[in-house]
Amino acid sequence: MKKQLVMALGLTLGLCAAAPSAYAHGSSAPEHGGVVKVEHDLVFELVRTDSNTSVYIKDHGEPYPTDGLTGTVMVLAAGGKNEAPLSPAGNNKMTADIVIADGAKVLVKVKSGDHHPVTVRYSF
Repeated sequence: MKKQLVMALGLTLGLCAAAPSAYAHGSSAPEHGGVVKVEHDLVFELVRTDSNTSVYIKDHGEPYPTDGLTGTVMVLAAGGKNEAPLSPAGNNKMTADIVIADGAKVLVKVKSGDHHPVTVRYSF
């Protein structure tokens, strides 16, 4: 009985360690102090400041170039809706001139050329 328990425990730990799918698209740890979400195999980190909002995009742990991307940030808060365009800001960063208040719900929409847009939802 004890031998079976040890074998079962070893098998369980081995399966947990061999599950690479959790890290298949890179780390989901925030690198810029924001909130990270994964959508369509891309990692999006939304960073809010007192003056604007930034989005950092990664693909398989590598910075995803934002040149040629377009997008919007929509903020739903206090019974109102505000929207601002996202603009490429070098490397894997996009910025929008919009402030996100505590308690807001946020929709980030990013589009590349003729591809369908990717929408990422956040709550603060």
